[in-house]
Amino acid sequence: MACSSRILLPFALWPENPPSLSVSSLFINFASDDLITGTNDGFIVCWKILSDHQKIIPRLMLIGHTNQVSFIVASTSTHQLEQFISISDNDGEIKSWNNEDGHCIEHIRTNLKHRSAQCFNYQLTNENFLICCGCYSEILIYDMRTLEIKYTLTPSNVNADWISTFFVFQKANAPDVIIAIGLLDSGCVKLWAFDPRTATSNTAIEGTSIGNNNNILPIDLKEHESKEIRTQFGSIIVPCEECQRMMLIVYGQGWQIFDGIDFTELCSYVMDDKDIVKNEHWINGYFPTPDLVILFSARGYGHIFRLPENATFMNPKFRSQHNKGDMQLPQWLCRLNVGNELKLAQTPIFSCHTKLKQCQVYRADSSGQISVWHINLKKFSTDTDILPTYSISYKDTWSHALTNIRTIKKILNDILPCKINKLTASCHLITMDRLAFGTDNGKIYIVPALKLILSLFSNNNQQKENFDIQTLSGHNQTITCLIHPHSEYSRYDIQHLVSGSIDHSIRLWDLATNTQLHMFTVHSGTILMFHIPPPMLNIKVQYCICAIASDHSVSLLSLKERKLILLANRQSYPVVGLRWRINDDFLLIKCSDGSLFIWQIETGNLDRVEHGILAEELFDWYNDLRILSANNDLQNDPLSTATVPSHYLQIRSTGKRKDNDQLRKLYRRLGTSRQDLMGTSFKHTEYRLPIIIQQFHTNLGDDLAILILFDLLQLISQIIVFDLEKQHAQKSKQIEIANKDTRPQLDQTSTSLSILSNLLVSLLHPWSFDKNIDRICQERLRLNRVNRLLSYGILSKNEHLTIVLPTWQQYLNDHVPEAFLSLPTTLISFAGMETDDDATLKQKQERMETYVYHWRWKYSTILNTEHLLSSVTMVYILMNCDRWINNIPNDQDEQALLSQRESWSKLLQFYCSDMLEQCQTNVFQSLSIEILCSHWQDLCLELRDAARKLLEKELDHLHNNNDAWHIFISKWSNLFNQSYNKETDGALYDQDIRDIFLDDMTYNNETTATTTTAKEQYKTQQLLSIILIGIVGTRYGQEVEQTKQASVAIKGFTVDSPEMILKLSRILTSLLSPSNFDHIPLHSVIRRTAIDLIGRGYTIWEPYLDIGQVLLTLLDLCAISDSSTVTSKRPNVYTSREYDLTIQRHATSVLSGILTPKTDTCLTARTALNLIATSRSNVVIITLAREIAKYVLAQSGTTSSTTARTTTPSQASITIKNEQKTEILRLIRILIEKCPHDVAELILEVTDIILNCIDLSTLRHKGVQAVSETFGLLLRYPIVTYCHESPKLCVGTKTGILALYDLKTPKYQPFQAHPKNEVITCVEFSPDGKYLASYSAYEGILYFWQTSSNTFFGSSNTIHLVSRHAAQRLDRSIPSPMKKVDLNWIDRTSVRMYWHVDKSEKKFTV
Repeated sequence: MACSSRILLPFALWPENPPSLSVSSLFINFASDDLITGTNDGFIVCWKILSDHQKIIPRLMLIGHTNQVSFIVASTSTHQLEQFISISDNDGEIKSWNNEDGHCIEHIRTNLKHRSAQCFNYQLTNENFLICCGCYSEILIYDMRTLEIKYTLTPSNVNADWISTFFVFQKANAPDVIIAIGLLDSGCVKLWAFDPRTATSNTAIEGTSIGNNNNILPIDLKEHESKEIRTQFGSIIVPCEECQRMMLIVYGQGWQIFDGIDFTELCSYVMDDKDIVKNEHWINGYFPTPDLVILFSARGYGHIFRLPENATFMNPKFRSQHNKGDMQLPQWLCRLNVGNELKLAQTPIFSCHTKLKQCQVYRADSSGQISVWHINLKKFSTDTDILPTYSISYKDTWSHALTNIRTIKKILNDILPCKINKLTASCHLITMDRLAFGTDNGKIYIVPALKLILSLFSNNNQQKENFDIQTLSGHNQTITCLIHPHSEYSRYDIQHLVSGSIDHSIRLWDLATNTQLHMFTVHSGTILMFHIPPPMLNIKVQYCICAIASDHSVSLLSLKERKLILLANRQSYPVVGLRWRINDDFLLIKCSDGSLFIWQIETGNLDRVEHGILAEELFDWYNDLRILSANNDLQNDPLSTATVPSHYLQIRSTGKRKDNDQLRKLYRRLGTSRQDLMGTSFKHTEYRLPIIIQQFHTNLGDDLAILILFDLLQLISQIIVFDLEKQHAQKSKQIEIANKDTRPQLDQTSTSLSILSNLLVSLLHPWSFDKNIDRICQERLRLNRVNRLLSYGILSKNEHLTIVLPTWQQYLNDHVPEAFLSLPTTLISFAGMETDDDATLKQKQERMETYVYHWRWKYSTILNTEHLLSSVTMVYILMNCDRWINNIPNDQDEQALLSQRESWSKLLQFYCSDMLEQCQTNVFQSLSIEILCSHWQDLCLELRDAARKLLEKELDHLHNNNDAWHIFISKWSNLFNQSYNKETDGALYDQDIRDIFLDDMTYNNETTATTTTAKEQYKTQQLLSIILIGIVGTRYGQEVEQTKQASVAIKGFTVDSPEMILKLSRILTSLLSPSNFDHIPLHSVIRRTAIDLIGRGYTIWEPYLDIGQVLLTLLDLCAISDSSTVTSKRPNVYTSREYDLTIQRHATSVLSGILTPKTDTCLTARTALNLIATSRSNVVIITLAREIAKYVLAQSGTTSSTTARTTTPSQASITIKNEQKTEILRLIRILIEKCPHDVAELILEVTDIILNCIDLSTLRHKGVQAVSETFGLLLRYPIVTYCHESPKLCVGTKTGILALYDLKTPKYQPFQAHPKNEVITCVEFSPDGKYLASYSAYEGILYFWQTSSNTFFGSSNTIHLVSRHAAQRLDRSIPSPMKKVDLNWIDRTSVRMYWHVDKSEKKFTV
């Protein structure tokens, strides 16, 4: 998946009437009872066959295709259907889907039109292949895992006809060879046989453009045999499953039986007006048994024939008649009939299966009905038509599920005086928080969006709301499209709404007065869609909208001048694409026939029309970012880089609405970084809630469905910024002095954010798992219990959407297992001591609701991960926000706020412990470690903390299971070993890798998602393995270090774990430096994660690292932060500690509270330095002192040889930079606070580091104030003293040395003041700086030294012993003598010594 910060959470709200289901393809896996249908409208529905109940229930709706789904195929080699393939032959799209939760696994787009497809399992290697043929001369064999073409089966004749059909099989006596038989349109049969393990290509593919996206040519295999047979154009081969030797070839007017050994014709059937079967067009067939065949017709009938004896395998008379004239004719037996064949608009699709002489026939038609026949092949009626055993109506199943569900139409009909028959269009007025609905009677209703959504999600069906509804009347026919231009770009008037209708008119409305401003009547067909031009066009087009109509015309209408700018009405075919060419002021219109019309916007004239390949190249060229960036004329054109993909508009066809393109609009709306939406401060007049409400049509004639997407990142961002602004306003009392017009909007914004946050938590919360938690949510947190039949969605790669249908949840509600319904105890009433039926019924209903609520967590790993991760993030945000987000009035005391936060804390505890443990059981789906790992270094700090918390618990759970841990480590270790393999072009060395971890900044770009190839996805997995193995190493690597010498297997990694740690430490260290892997940007996630892991696991990597190099690199990274920072303090989710969080609030560095990669690099490097310093403080201090010494030496060498112009060794050794000194001082400050004893052991080195990093000139300018700002923390130690008069600094050591610093230069003079084995306990300057007192507690002697004296030649800085006095002695067994004694000068010659042990004091005089 895309591993950016964004998590989009989709939910669907359905109408009473189901979306149309015009079936175009059908696949059934009878082993797992899975049925999958593709439709003419481009979406896929997954069903579950329930034979016991004679029901087929739709489970999922998959949205991703933009055209008719022509084929759905899957491998039937396993009992469990794991994935299936869908193909759209109109645009060459091939998609691989997961059958369990419906997410898109892989997706490719080709320029090929397919006519037949089949999945095949190669048993020896268990490889699955997708095999296709079509409007090209080869048979293509794809790898189902990657969707890359591995083999091409090519006819020997270069100019061979297209292959109309084929089938593939393996012989039982030769399982290593795959045999493919293809039938050409000309009637020639060709055979290929190959072993995929040893197949090689001897010739290059000529005369074709077939290839993979990664430019790897497939293996080309030539045919082995061929034979001409007598058959018709476009025939279909159907083999017999029981006897593959028998083959049925079907064509429009008849069918034939052939022997597959040599393709000898055994019998044939051609329709005649005198026969019983008339006026049929055969489309397919099936062998129930070797002597029976079922032929399916285009009208929807199934005809059963009995084959003659000479055409029946295992019959003694098989192949007894070879002459065409002597062949016996098949015998017609009966017909399969539903009864609605004459009403069908399109050809039905059939699928069959035979088991134990029982033949199951499934038929899916364009009306959404699935008919099922169970035919007993031993005995069935031949007198009358065989009717279906049962039929399933999609409409009836849907109506039953939506009976008690609140819908938009129900809510509006309860309020409006006139009943609404159908909602036909909608538009989300984002900046006004309202929803506009168009109806079939021409009226437009506008209602509050958030209030309507709350009502729709409510679990109370009897609840009625009063909505402030606006009504716009003017159209006299159905509204087809609505648009609020200001929601797209703020340059438009916020009060303008535009509508299109079947009455051919386009009307401009003023929402402030509910009046019509203007009506455009420029089209002669239904208005299909509106489009907003990009903002870079000339001023004339800045306030225009683009309209597309069913008469194939496109218009450009000015809302400001209320006139037509351009009418492009020369297109003869439906419009399928628009593109803007700004430099030339052109509008490019692509039609369904492949033609490209180029119109001049300024003059309104047609410039030219292009066709064929040139039209495709012109249209695609302007969308190719590589060509655009290479073109000097377009480099300064903003549209050429980021905006082109966003404004690329496609329409499926006239009369149909393209739902997938509506989804693309969601990405544009949610991803656009506009200042009025994403600035660091709110413009409350144009505030936009982080939610998008999109109409969802599968067909123009359907009722309107609504798709709601919550943008978690946007919501978190706005809550954080608004909370900071609220706190700032309260401190500065700006609320009281604010503008009267601004304050209500401020309050409304806070209320909307609070409502939206609570709604999202309510939708994500796992209801019915813990009644106590549910009670806290409802009573104390005021969360509303949502309807259990909620349609959740999953957004997978490349904008593919999966939605759970309410029909499946309704089935679960109606068929709860008896074991789940059984009550633990019998309820007894005290009055009559009899069973309380009402209470029992109530508990039973609660158990039913619980079962449906629990099913959601059994459904999908992706869904569980996203929902639980989002829940933890949201609860943490709400727990730490001020009272406004929790709806606590300002007049209530702090106790109410604390109580509210305590409730959020309990909910957080439930998510991170009890709920996570539930997901780790076999009953529910576990969390996805890949998704959690991808958010390890997320730019949203709350999301990052939540992901780390959940990932650590998941890894701990795996770590406790030896078998699961071994499988887990083996998988990711293999990927890790490949990631740094230069010979195999590992991910770290791949110059062309499109690293998903580099996409942090795409959040600011208005770009659409691009297709990720299988190779790029595999390289992404390799990069993810580096992070995951690094996390495992930091958490469990200590076990490896402790058992290096052991002979037993190591539990932490695998047996070769020490080598793995060595490799990992080298890779992480290499990623620290920008000079390594220079094709990976400096602030990418992979580098930032390496910084984090270096700090977290430093004790593990330490033996393999160069500490000096690591420290200097981290100091460099710390120095790259931006200038303007604010510091806030907050608790960490996954530890009990608190840390300072520096957030850049500048608009260019932080996006509304979300870190930029540059800022995160700095913060992560600082954190890593802190962890390294506190874990190995001695090593860090010594290393920094060594580097400082090199720096000082280099500086002195440079200044002393000013005439030298060449580079000297001393100059080359400069390592410390001026920019790093601030970070070094911050690091020393942390060490003094957290590791005081280690600092005391190396006090001279620490003093050297500090004095060489501070600006000593500040001591002269600021005086006493500068001391606390520079080395004030150092004076906490009794062995460090400072004289303000001189100025001088004296430091005592544990070896009896006094180091006297002259602060004019950061150099010191050492004096052996005490014996070498005596530890100096404390030192203190006299007030005038003339004397220095030093005391060693273990020695028990106080020394007085004269530090300055006036001579004939001036002052002297040498010290002289003045006197010594015996004092109290400390037992050497007592540690830390520095904390036991204090020295204080009473006057210029007297010192008072105070002992903390016995609280005694004594006075000494010089």
